[in-house]
Amino acid sequence: MIVIAMAGLTALTATFVIWRGFFYKNPVEKRLKAIAQHRDELRKQHMSELKKEKTGKGMDLVKQAAKKLNKKKGNSNKADTKSTKALLQQAGFRGKDAPEVFAFFKLIMPFVGGAAAAAYVLFGAKDMSMMLSLVVCAGGAGLGFLLPGVYIKNTALKRTKELRKALPDALDLLVICTEAGLSINQALNRVVEEIGRASPIIAEELGLLAVELSFLDDRRSAYINLMERTGMDEFKAISGTIMQAEKYGTPVSQAMKVLTAEFRTERLLRAEEKAARLPALMTVPMIVFILPTLFIVLIGPAILRTVDAFSNM
Repeated sequence: MIVIAMAGLTALTATFVIWRGFFYKNPVEKRLKAIAQHRDELRKQHMSELKKEKTGKGMDLVKQAAKKLNKKKGNSNKADTKSTKALLQQAGFRGKDAPEVFAFFKLIMPFVGGAAAAAYVLFGAKDMSMMLSLVVCAGGAGLGFLLPGVYIKNTALKRTKELRKALPDALDLLVICTEAGLSINQALNRVVEEIGRASPIIAEELGLLAVELSFLDDRRSAYINLMERTGMDEFKAISGTIMQAEKYGTPVSQAMKVLTAEFRTERLLRAEEKAARLPALMTVPMIVFILPTLFIVLIGPAILRTVDAFSNM
C-alpha cells in the first residue's frame, strides 16, 4: 500500500509539474497583457481622431468647400468658431475637420429645406396662394438653417445627461481601484473595462483620459482636455482634485470619496426638484382633461333632469 501511494503521489507530482511548466498561465500576466492591449487600442482610436484621415472624394470636396467658406468669412468670427468646436466636442464629434463639415451642412441645409418646401408647394399644395407659398419656402429654408445647430445641441445635451447619470458609479469604481493600490492610469483602465457596457460614453471619456495620461508629456494637459471635451462642472472638479492630489502627494481615494458623496447628493436633489415640480406640471392637464369630465359626471344628471322637467311642463 505504501508503494502504491508513493507511486500515485509521484504521478500526481509529475503531472502537476508538466502542467505548471507548459500549460499554466499566470493570471496577473494575462491581465497586464489585456490592459496593455486595451491601452494600445485606445491610443490608436485617439490618434485616428486627431489625425486627418482619408475619407473619400466626396468628403474631401465637402471639407475643401467648408475651408473656402471659412476663409471668405475672415477672422471676425473666431469666438463663434471656438464655441462651435467646443459644442461639437461635447456632442462627441471630435474629428479634426468636424467644424468645417458642420459649417458646410449649416450652409447647404437652408437650400435643402427651401427645395423641399418648394417641392411641397408645387406638387402637394397646388391651390396655395403665392404669398403663403413664399412664407412656406422661407420657413423651410429657415428650418434647414437651424436644424444642424439644434441637432448638435440636442446630442450634446443627451451626452451630458448620460455622463452626469453614470459619473457617481464610475467614481465609486475609481475609489475602489485606487484604494486597492492601483495608480490613476491603471484605475482608469480598470474602470473603463468594467463600466463600458453600462455606459459607453463615460467609458470613452475616461479611456481617452487614460490614453492621454500615458503618452502626453504634461499630465495637466490631459485633465484640461477632459474638461474641454465634456464642459461639465463635475469633471472640472474631478480634474482639479486629482491634479491637487498629484501635486501635493495627498491620497486620491479620500478626495474621490468626498466628490462621490457630493455628486450623489446633487443627483438626489435634482430628483427631488423634479418631483416637486410635478404638481405644478400636472395642474394644466388636470384643468383641461379631468375637471371638465368631472363636472359632466357630477352636474350632467341634474341638467338632464331639469331639461326633462321643463319639457314636460
